[in-house]
Amino acid sequence: MTVSFTNLSGTRENLDKTIRYTLQTNWTSANVSNITPKFESDTEEADAMAMPDDSVLNVVRVNLFSRERSKEMDVNGDDKHKWIFRLLIEIQAESLTILTKIEDEINRILWNLAPNSSTRLYKSDGTASEAAYFENSEITFNRILWNLAPNSSTRLYKSDGTASEAAYFENSEITFNRISPQSETDFTPVSQAELEICYFRIKT
Repeated sequence: MTVSFTNLSGTRENLDKTIRYTLQTNWTSANVSNITPKFESDTEEADAMAMPDDSVLNVVRVNLFSRERSKEMDVNGDDKHKWIFRLLIEIQAESLTILTKIEDEINRILWNLAPNSSTRLYKSDGTASEAAYFENSEITFNRILWNLAPNSSTRLYKSDGTASEAAYFENSEITFNRISPQSETDFTPVSQAELEICYFRIKT
């Protein structure tokens, strides 16, 4: 028996690279005060331990977060499995105004190009990826999560919405120490959102 992916044409590429390609090639700078940010993805990063390039103020980073099998399709037997590919899209911008414009432009692209039964999400080589659909065709960006420290009445929640084992933080505010010289990007706003891409593996 063989295992294959629905929708896929040719060889697979990690979907962080696919989304980077999708955002970069469909970017309309006129929607973002004529700014085109630098686009990066985990898969294309030559050295994961390399320091970021502080010369670029406006950056969109697509990070591979997790891959998780969903049991949603199991009611139909064991011949088709649904998987969820989770990406974190992180934005660094020169100002809050530019940050929100970049967020809006990313959501415009994702919404317009969201894969479905008749629309494919294309890889960087122009052929179809395995993506079946986005869990949400627009995603929510957040800046800093705070005031969520667990205590006797507050729980720290896991990604599935249930309580974790955390009882408390040793310090509800923490001290950050710099390990590189200060630069202009130390003071630029950053936001992050999670994109869930669903796809299917089939056994034949």
